[in-house]
Amino acid sequence: MSDRAARTPTTSHEKIDLCRGLFAFLVVAAHAVDVAWAVHPSAPAAMSPAVRDAWQHVVAAGVFWVIGFFVISGFCIQLSVERQVESGRFPLGNYLAARLSRILPLYYVALASAVMFEWLMGAHRPGVWPNGLDPRTLVAQLFVAQNFRQTFGSFAPSWSITNEMFYYVFFGLLTRVAMRRGVRPASLGMVACATLAVGLEVAYFAWFRRDPLARGLGLLFGLGTIWFQGALVAVHRDALRASLVARRVAAAWPLALATAIGLWYAQAVHLQVLYLVLGVAFTMMLARFVATDVPDAPATPDRGRLGAAIRALGLASYPTYLFHGPLIMWLASAMARTGRLPGDWRATWLILSAAGIGSGIVLGFVAERPLMAWRAGLLRRLKASGRPAAEPTAALGATGGPPVCGMPR
Repeated sequence: MSDRAARTPTTSHEKIDLCRGLFAFLVVAAHAVDVAWAVHPSAPAAMSPAVRDAWQHVVAAGVFWVIGFFVISGFCIQLSVERQVESGRFPLGNYLAARLSRILPLYYVALASAVMFEWLMGAHRPGVWPNGLDPRTLVAQLFVAQNFRQTFGSFAPSWSITNEMFYYVFFGLLTRVAMRRGVRPASLGMVACATLAVGLEVAYFAWFRRDPLARGLGLLFGLGTIWFQGALVAVHRDALRASLVARRVAAAWPLALATAIGLWYAQAVHLQVLYLVLGVAFTMMLARFVATDVPDAPATPDRGRLGAAIRALGLASYPTYLFHGPLIMWLASAMARTGRLPGDWRATWLILSAAGIGSGIVLGFVAERPLMAWRAGLLRRLKASGRPAAEPTAALGATGGPPVCGMPR
C-alpha cells in the first residue's frame, strides 16, 4: 500500500463496491430466513409477535437492498454514458454491447443452475417461491422478461434483472433523444418515469386492480424513478461536493434508512411508499459518498490487501445475487431429506446464509473476474473498430472520471 493511498479516505467508488457486496450478502440472509422457516414450519409460531415481525419485516426484507442496487446502478450507468460521449459521439451499439455483456453471460449460467437445482429437488423442494415452474415462464426467463409474467421457481430474485435490462435500454435510447434536444438524459428519464408511474398506478388502483401487467408496468416505471435518482447524483456530483448544505443533509442518510426500516417493521406504509422512502435514503447515501470525495484523489487507490478485499466484495455481488436462491433451496431440501437439519432453525439460517455468501465470493473469482476480463477485451475491440453509429451530443452534465464500481466500462 502506498503512503498516499494510506492517507486517502475511502473513495466513493470503493464505498460503492463495499455496498454492492454487502447488499448482496444481506439479500442472501433475507432469503435464507424464508427458506429456513419453510423447512422449520413451527419456528415462527414459537416466537413472540415482536421478534417474529423483526425477522420477517427487517431481516427477511431483501427488498431494502434491491432498492439500493437500483440507485447504485443508475449512478454507475450515468458515469459510463458520460465517458462514451466525451468526444461528442454516443455509440449506441457499443453502449448496448457493454450492458448486455455485463448482464447476460452469468445470468444464463445462473438460470441453467436454477433448472438443475429444481430438478434435483423434485418433490422435496421447500415451499418457497413455488410459482413459475413451467415452460412458458422458463422461456420468459430466457428473454429476461420474467418480471412481466412471473419468475422461475427458486430463480425468483432475478425479477430485478428485468428492470435493470429495461433501464439500460431505455437510458440508451433516451440519450439519443437528449442529444438532439440538448437536455440531460437522466433528467428526461426521471420525468418520463415519474409521469408514466403516476399514470399507471392511478389506472391500476382505479380500474385494473386484477391486471398484473398494469401493476407490473407501474412498478417498473416507479422503480425507474429511483434508478434515475442515482443517475442524477452522478450528473450533479460536482455541485454536491461544492455544497456544504448538501453534505450535511446527505449525512443523515442512515436516519432515512432507519426510518424506512422502522415503517416497514410497523407495517405502517404501503409497499410503494416504502420504495420511495428507501429511494430517498439510498440517494442520500450516494450523495454523501460523492460529496466527501477528496479532490484529485485516485478513484481506486492502491491499498494492498485492503483494496483487494474491497474489489473482491464488488466482484462477489452479482454472482451472489444470481446464484444464491437455487443453491440455498437445494441445500435446505437436501438437509431435510437426509435428516441433517439442525434442531434450531437459526442454525439452518446461518448455514444457508454462509453457503449463499461463500459460493458468491468463490464465483466472484472463478466466474465473474474472468468474464470481466473477457468483457474488457470485447469492449476495447468494439471501440477500436469504430463501426457502431454515433451522433453529436449536447452537454450531459459533468463529464470525465475513471472506471467505476470495480468494473471496466
